[in-house]
Amino acid sequence: MKTSAINTIIIDDEPDARAVLRRLIGRYCPMLDVCAEAGSVAAGLEVIQQHHPGLVFLDINLNGASGFDLLKAFPNPDFKIIFVTAHDEYAIEAFKVRALHYLLKPIDPTDLIAITNELAPQVDPTLAGAGSPPIDADDPPNGLLLPTTKGAVFIRQEEICYIRSDEKYATLVLKGSETVFIGLSLKEVEQKLTAGAFIRPHQSYIVRIDCIRRVLTSGGLSLVLKDHTSIPVSRRNREAVLKKLGMQ
Repeated sequence: MKTSAINTIIIDDEPDARAVLRRLIGRYCPMLDVCAEAGSVAAGLEVIQQHHPGLVFLDINLNGASGFDLLKAFPNPDFKIIFVTAHDEYAIEAFKVRALHYLLKPIDPTDLIAITNELAPQVDPTLAGAGSPPIDADDPPNGLLLPTTKGAVFIRQEEICYIRSDEKYATLVLKGSETVFIGLSLKEVEQKLTAGAFIRPHQSYIVRIDCIRRVLTSGGLSLVLKDHTSIPVSRRNREAVLKKLGMQ
């Protein structure tokens, strides 16, 4: 346990979501110590009563129940609460009206740091000014929590070989050829990636640079990946691709 750290509990019915948040807290919130996790209202009640936390990250949707159902057992909680929710404009508006603290999924480290720095001193005044380590723009968290037809999946960026457009959605092709269909467009996925590690050679593809084996210039520009997949480079993106690969 960290010295002078606040007992912190994560309550979320998605194990991958808990893993992402736990990893972010470990990296950017040294004043917090995740002492327990739970995936349901009943389990959440149990760990809160057992660990007496100073801070609870509480998902709104818990296997058909609500995080607010859990709070009915604590009409005057002696711990701070940070609600965690997906992009739901109505829920967000309710939080704002009631002046509640919340984070949106996927969690932005900057938002996590800001809300933690605000609440930690309220739980433990000795943590005032403790702050968090800076976010290195070139080394953001590598984990992505992405929606699929079966729920959310946690993917490390370094596992990705390339991503192809699949109508309104996208398919990730991982190193080892495993494919993952996700409920986001290619553009939405691109916005979550580490810019320096990936390249957009074509409107239908995003490629991880360290997966490129060769660049072919005959018969039009194309990228040959380590798994022998050939990815076309559009005329529109040709100059940017060559520049990023140090060939121009």
